Amino acid sequence: MNKSRKKKPSEKEIKAQKRKELFKELLPLIKAFGLWVILVIIVAWDYTNRQWFSMLFVDLTTYLSYALAKVMFIPAKIIGDGTGVVTTLVVNYKSITISNYPMIIEIECSAYHAYLAMIALVIFSKWSVKQKLAIGGTLFVTLAIINSLRIVMLGVIGRKYPEVFNIMHDYIWNILLVIIIWGLWELANRFMMRKKLVKTEETPKNE
Repeated sequence: MNKSRKKKPSEKEIKAQKRKELFKELLPLIKAFGLWVILVIIVAWDYTNRQWFSMLFVDLTTYLSYALAKVMFIPAKIIGDGTGVVTTLVVNYKSITISNYPMIIEIECSAYHAYLAMIALVIFSKWSVKQKLAIGGTLFVTLAIINSLRIVMLGVIGRKYPEVFNIMHDYIWNILLVIIIWGLWELANRFMMRKKLVKTEETPKNE
């Protein structure tokens, strides 16, 4: 009795399969990017219209930066209200000094877009709901601390080396922020995937 031979897939079919697998891998990231755009639009709309929750990012960064500076024995004060103008909107901020260098933390300084990117990545990660809440919360707190440490560092730099303040604030940090977001999520994702693989290998198979 002759055994049926499996047809060897053509090069075109192999390439099509690889494209399909690549799209499947990238789909969560595509969805995360779409959600991030929507969330950024929502926060931007709130910031220019209602300021119900967008200022929470600003207040979080301001007070956490103040607390971290105090823990690091760096002089810090929250000295009252400051104002900024967004188109025709006047926004009130808390003015802060770090190492006797005055700063007003605006919405962009709060790195809200980074928090929203992390939230979107976690939502579409291949983790359980419990894992998303636990890991997502950890990543959010870690990102908040890193961003507030940046504010403290900028205060020290602004006091001692004011000529490099704008370069650090406008260019270097924006590049580092992308690396930090991706690095944190990638480390967390690899950890969860290894954990899932180990659990699968340890699960006894029914014979």
